[in-house]
Amino acid sequence: ASASNLLTVTLSPDCDVAGGSLVTLSGLTGSLTGSGSVGVNSSGVGLISASATWNETSGALVLGTINAGLAAGGVYEVLFVLRNGAAEQGSPSISVKGSVLSVDGPFFGEGYFEAMVKAVGDAEGVTGGAAPLLIVLPRFLVRGVGQTNPLAWASNTLRVTLRANSDLRAGSLVTVAGLVGSASVDGNVSVNASVGGAWASVGAWEQGSGRIVVSVSGEGVVNGSEHVLWFVLRNGGVENRTAASVSVVASAVSVYGEFVGQGLYEVMDNGGSDAIGVSGGGNPMVVHVPGFAVRWIGQSNPFASASNVLTVTLSPDCDVLAGSSVTVSGLRGGLTASSESLAIVNVSGSGVGMSAAWQQDEGVLTLFVSGDLANGSVHVLSLTLRNGLAEQAARNVSVVMSVRSADGAYFGQGAIEAVMS
Repeated sequence: ASASNLLTVTLSPDCDVAGGSLVTLSGLTGSLTGSGSVGVNSSGVGLISASATWNETSGALVLGTINAGLAAGGVYEVLFVLRNGAAEQGSPSISVKGSVLSVDGPFFGEGYFEAMVKAVGDAEGVTGGAAPLLIVLPRFLVRGVGQTNPLAWASNTLRVTLRANSDLRAGSLVTVAGLVGSASVDGNVSVNASVGGAWASVGAWEQGSGRIVVSVSGEGVVNGSEHVLWFVLRNGGVENRTAASVSVVASAVSVYGEFVGQGLYEVMDNGGSDAIGVSGGGNPMVVHVPGFAVRWIGQSNPFASASNVLTVTLSPDCDVLAGSSVTVSGLRGGLTASSESLAIVNVSGSGVGMSAAWQQDEGVLTLFVSGDLANGSVHVLSLTLRNGLAEQAARNVSVVMSVRSADGAYFGQGAIEAVMS
């Protein structure tokens, strides 16, 4: 639809057609080309005028013969470009009529309109697309979108699955829109594809509209072939459990002129899958601020200057990859000196080890996760600190997690949560 389209007409007259005669093609309806003059190429060079008269409303094209005209039984091929209409349609009924100039007077010998035999082959990967002015919208019969990481501020891989209803030549564009809420600013992003050489390696990203435009390259895309594209964006920081309404459109380049085949935006399927333990987290642009469903802390000894075993119980509300960290803050007032390697005892849980760093002045304990933790798993840890010399009330303790992403440099960042004691 809307593309530049090369039409080919083959004519063989049953009589001589003198120069100055007219050949009228009727029924070429559904074009966007405005009425006026249309350029013509033909096999009968010097026999058919290089300019024809076109009427958009009636869909009539009038060819003129020149010089010696056309010989009876000769075969002549005529080529001209029209712009397809914007809406889908079947191939219209097309007919042809000759008006043969007479050397004996002002009156033309008039034929009658006869139905033309139409091509039945495929074109641009469209079944039957060689039939004149059959128009289809370039679109995707398979159009899926999903993501791998819903955590706030994290690097997140978006995956797009596409199968077109036509061929898409190199230079065609595919636009995915509606990926709103990302923290990635405008610019080019790297694009990977399951079919090498068919797609550009970068796409143009626009943050405000949540739109990425990727061009087809190389040998292009063949009708019926399935392609998976993936690229990494950074999530926003606000909790959002509603999947974005994402749509896709194709603009298919034409080798026959400046106008591209233009599709319409269609909503993509999101699949409703989970990701890293978050229900529905595989849906596009869903964001979850990671935290702990269980967060508890207690101690064994309240006496001044005494050794005191602190027990921390945590249960994450998402999967947590190795390399993530958990920060417990507010443990001020102790005498234990700062240390980059504080002993931690894994009392119960998955058996995943943790190391710890301690900052005395700030009362901050940072736990470093050395293995993957599953959503809902419960982990009980203990550590020994020395109490301070003076009496003090129980501290307000908080916890926050920073979850490593397998998709890039940005970690998923939780919100600070109060710890129950």
